Amino acid sequence: MKNGHTSLRQVGINSKQIAAYFDFDGTLTDRDTLIPFLIYVVGYWRFSLKLYKLLPILLAYALKIISNETAKEKTLTVLLKGYSIDLLEKKARQFAEHKLDGYLKPEVYSKLEYHIEHKHTIILVSANLAIYLRYWAQRHHIDAVIATEIEVINSYCTGKLKTRNCYGKQKIRRINEYSQMNNKRFRYSYGYGNSRGDYELLIYVDEGYWISGVEITPWADFKVDKKH
Repeated sequence: MKNGHTSLRQVGINSKQIAAYFDFDGTLTDRDTLIPFLIYVVGYWRFSLKLYKLLPILLAYALKIISNETAKEKTLTVLLKGYSIDLLEKKARQFAEHKLDGYLKPEVYSKLEYHIEHKHTIILVSANLAIYLRYWAQRHHIDAVIATEIEVINSYCTGKLKTRNCYGKQKIRRINEYSQMNNKRFRYSYGYGNSRGDYELLIYVDEGYWISGVEITPWADFKVDKKH
C-alpha cells in the first residue's frame, strides 16, 4: 500500500489510463455547495424573499414525495429562471475562485493531490451544477467534469435541467458516455464518494473509498460494516 492506495504494476500502462472519480459535495467539501452558490448568485435578500416558495419543495423532498431531481429543478426554477447565462457564468467563476476552496477537506483533497502527482485522469462526478464545478476543476488540474447541466434557451436560464440529475445510476451512465465520446479506455479506476448517490460509482470502480467526515474507508470494508 502507498498513501492508502493499492500498489499497481503499471508496466505498459500509461498513467492516463488510470482514472480517479471524485464526488464533490460532502466528499471533497465539508458541505453541500448548491445553496451557497444560489445565494451567491441571487443575494441573501432575494433568497430570503423566495423562502416561502422553497420551503414546500424542501418539505416534499424530505417526505419523499418528490425526487432529488425534481426538487433541484423546482429550486432552480424559483431562483434562477430568467437569469442570463453571461451573468451566471460570471458568478460561477467568482464562486469557484473565491468560495469553494474554503469548503475543502484537506484530508480528502490530499487524495486528489495523490492522483494529480501520479498523472492519473481525474474526473469530478457530481450531482451538483457543472456551471461552477468546471471553473473549480480548471483551477485544480482536473481533467473533466461530469455533473448536472442547466438548460439555457436564447442565452437565458429556464430553471430546467438540460441533463438528468447526475446521481446514482446516472453517474455510471454519464461516465460511460464520456468514455465513449472521448475514446477513453481506463485500465484501472478509483472512486471516492460519501452518500447513497455514490453507491453505484463505488461499486463500478476497481478501488473505491467511502468518505465520512474526514475518515476515508475502503469501500469493501464499508460494505462489510453495513451488514452488522
